[in-house]
Amino acid sequence: MKKDIKKVDSKPSPISRSEFILKSSILAGSTILFPRIVFGQECFLTTDDILGPYFIEDAPIRTLIAHPDEPGQRLFVSGRILQNDCETPISGAMLEVWHANEAGCYSINLDCNTGNPENDEYNLRGKMFSNANGQYALETILPGNYASRPMHIHIKITTPDEEVLVSQIYFDSDPLCDTDPWCQDAGERVLLLQEDSSGLHGQLDIIMNSTLSGIIPGDVNLDGSVNVQDIVMVVGIILGNVQPDDFQMYAADVNGDTEIDILDIISMINIILGRRRAFQLLKGGHLKIEKGRVSIDTAGEVAGIQLFTKGNYKIKKHHLPSNWKFHHENDIILMYNQNGGQGALGKLFEYEGDMEIVSNIITGWDAQRLAADINLNPRDFQLSDPFPNPFNPIVNITFNQNHASMVKLAVYDIKGRELAVLFDGMMETGKSGFTWNAHIYPTGIYFIKAIVGNQAQVKKVQLLK
Repeated sequence: MKKDIKKVDSKPSPISRSEFILKSSILAGSTILFPRIVFGQECFLTTDDILGPYFIEDAPIRTLIAHPDEPGQRLFVSGRILQNDCETPISGAMLEVWHANEAGCYSINLDCNTGNPENDEYNLRGKMFSNANGQYALETILPGNYASRPMHIHIKITTPDEEVLVSQIYFDSDPLCDTDPWCQDAGERVLLLQEDSSGLHGQLDIIMNSTLSGIIPGDVNLDGSVNVQDIVMVVGIILGNVQPDDFQMYAADVNGDTEIDILDIISMINIILGRRRAFQLLKGGHLKIEKGRVSIDTAGEVAGIQLFTKGNYKIKKHHLPSNWKFHHENDIILMYNQNGGQGALGKLFEYEGDMEIVSNIITGWDAQRLAADINLNPRDFQLSDPFPNPFNPIVNITFNQNHASMVKLAVYDIKGRELAVLFDGMMETGKSGFTWNAHIYPTGIYFIKAIVGNQAQVKKVQLLK
């Protein structure tokens, strides 16, 4: 949601130094702080800086702050978030980032021209969490000068024990830093950038006034251990029954892919069980839907399944082994092996009504993301295997049918969101060819789906960039 602030075409109008100090100090709620030192050690805490007038809550979790098409020189910043001994990492510290675009304009607050084709209102804003080693890394662009200030990136760090640091990152190549009082006092926060073929690179370790090591991945209820209570919470998050805070989201994302799904549940079960028996690596699977029954054939041992569905249907009963759990709510079906025991899968469950499986995730005990092909038993048409597969960025699709009919051919992501419609209309008898150019989409698994009447076929493709 954009605020009613004067529209600008390039750089915002300059404001006076006194006006900027007043506005920033009020919003920050504090005065400028000087460097602090932990006595007895050669260790300085990272210094504070002004919050500025353009901080926005609830930015999305992501490390790619600038869209790939955003104008400007690409910038990569990485480092560690450490305790006040300058050595011990803090895991699960939240780092919020926001800055101006190449023209010095801030998204949301101001009406900025942007190279963001998806109209992301949080462009050039995001938040992320430090990993188990305290490490963070982000990709963005080198910001422009806002008003008369040097180029800078705003950061706000919150540790799991609620220690908060508001600060800014500057760049030594900016001559405006010589006359800016905040930049002059920034010390190590003035980055010396190195350039290579991918862009500019800088490093900054952030030293917090904290002695807490951080969050254990999988410890969603933050009680210091990973157990079945945490799995129950993750199931609730996936099904939409639990609204987690930011730190619970970090703990639930055990594999660190920014998605909370069946992969995290299997990772947590592995943590709880510790070393387990040898297993057969899962290489793929095939889901079959016919006459109100859903079954699966797999190459290897499956540990968990997540189905994204839609339609007016009711689950009658499931046919899972006794050591498996079954959950269904809000068009999501979760099935997973809760104790690592052996047991072959075949028929999964029965339902009544109209159900469509839009997409799916299957995983083995290695907790890797796979997807099963889906067959709704089509008789009069055939969606051939897309090629090449994996692909980058163009994949070819061939569709063949025995008689003319209405056909929809579309592309979906792993969560069942429709990304592109390749064809939607009357298609003649015979073979037809299509291509999908995925140059604007990230590496990942996608689904090509052909729908003819009440029948469908789905093929999985993998984009590798």
